[in-house]
Amino acid sequence: YIRISFKNRKKPYRSSIYTIMSKEEQIIRVLITGAAGQVAYSLAGLIACGMAFGPKQPLILNLLDLPEKTGAMEGLRMELIDSACPLLRDVIATSDPVVAFQDISYAFLLGGERRRQIDMKRYDLIASNARIFKDQGLCLDAFARKDCKVVVLTEPSNTMCYICAEYAPSIPRENFTANARLDYNRAVGQIASKLKVSTANIRNMIIWGNHSDSMYPDCSVASVVINNKTQRVSEMLGEEMIYFRTQLCESVVKRGAEIITARGLSSSWSAAKAVCDQMRDWITGTPQGIMVPMTVVSDGSYGTPKEIFFTFPVEIQRGRWSIVRGIKMDEVCRSKIDFSGKELMQEKMAAVAEIGEGNV
Repeated sequence: YIRISFKNRKKPYRSSIYTIMSKEEQIIRVLITGAAGQVAYSLAGLIACGMAFGPKQPLILNLLDLPEKTGAMEGLRMELIDSACPLLRDVIATSDPVVAFQDISYAFLLGGERRRQIDMKRYDLIASNARIFKDQGLCLDAFARKDCKVVVLTEPSNTMCYICAEYAPSIPRENFTANARLDYNRAVGQIASKLKVSTANIRNMIIWGNHSDSMYPDCSVASVVINNKTQRVSEMLGEEMIYFRTQLCESVVKRGAEIITARGLSSSWSAAKAVCDQMRDWITGTPQGIMVPMTVVSDGSYGTPKEIFFTFPVEIQRGRWSIVRGIKMDEVCRSKIDFSGKELMQEKMAAVAEIGEGNV
């Protein structure tokens, strides 16, 4: 790659590829941070093949990581070029944030310390990652397009999303989200396995709260389509529903730890695919009557603290999400939401203390 200085430049840098494209084609610039990591390795290929932005959207991929990881990034860059993906018009691998964040339309923020051991505490990750996401927020604010859409995957993702958004005030809060889709996909996979149907037949599974042990996978309004007929999952399971709901919660919450135990590393391909699923729905929207989970800024819905980033069921139209209102919940669900809200407030305060600034 070529490192480019933007000092004293009046116009933003654009790849020369723009000069040879027709006016009808709009190339988007997409950033992946933590690009030398395992999740990025999977995510970059999926994006290049159209899994996030669709089969007709050409793009330039910016890869960012630390200087000592340049070799791994260069290897990924070469593999992406060798894949000959028609949508991929250029790949830029760099350790310079100015180059990486310049004029991007979409950012997948994967950089930072990841959970590598089962006994690693969330507050250890906050200590490691809060300053990183302050810096990434500042870079977004300075160099990214003002309509840039951001997905945070680094843990604890809800709180890192909050920090990042705080330091990028020129970008609307609704353009920041953390990835809740992995928890959703895990839950849908379990339900589909139980009912012996395709995951495509499962609708309206809900995830509430924080991406932590306090998350609540809620299948109370989930439905399944069998022989063109839609039924509630609760109707299909009957008396098994109470036991299955408890089993589902435990399975989804513990899945990440189980994967670390099995392979010695945290989830990578499934996490990358989930990020693509979320971005695809964010861009293309959800069908009428279908809701998906997204971690978005809270407006106080369902009694949650305002301004934290909380996972809600949402509907999406024309690139804009809206929280689904009026979902009935039992005491268990209510208590889980309340607990997650308190947990996220504690994480927020810990992150603010780590950064050492009282105005966050």
